[in-house]
Amino acid sequence: MVKEATEEKLNSPEKISRFMQGEAKIDRECVWVLHLNTKLKLIEKELVSIGTLDAAPVHPREVFKRAILNSSSSIIVVHNHPSGDPTPTEEDMKVAKRLRQAGEILDIPVKDFLVISSKGYTSFVEKGMW
Repeated sequence: MVKEATEEKLNSPEKISRFMQGEAKIDRECVWVLHLNTKLKLIEKELVSIGTLDAAPVHPREVFKRAILNSSSSIIVVHNHPSGDPTPTEEDMKVAKRLRQAGEILDIPVKDFLVISSKGYTSFVEKGMW
C-alpha cells in the first residue's frame, strides 16, 4: 500500500500510463488499484497482487477491500505485462469483466482497466472493450 495522493487528475489512460511507467518495467506480473476521489485525484495506489512471469491472481475481494475503507468514488485497475506486449489476454478480459460487475454492485465503478508494459499500454475504455 502506498499513500500517494496527487493533485493531477488521473482522467485519461495516457496520464495513468505515465503515472505508472515505473511499474511497467517490473519483471513479474502485478496488479494495482488506483483509488480515486470524486475529482478523479488519487487517494491511494495499492498493490493487490504480485504474481509470476505470466500470471497474477486477483480477486474482487482484494480489489475492493481498501476501496470501501478509503471511501473511493471510483477505481482504476492497472496490470503489467513483463513480456512488453500490452495486449490483454483472455484471462485479463475475464478478470476485468468480473471486477467491473463487482464495482457496479458495490457502487464503486471501475473507470478503466489498463494493461501496461515497457512498450506501451492498452486501455479497455480506449479500445471500446468496456
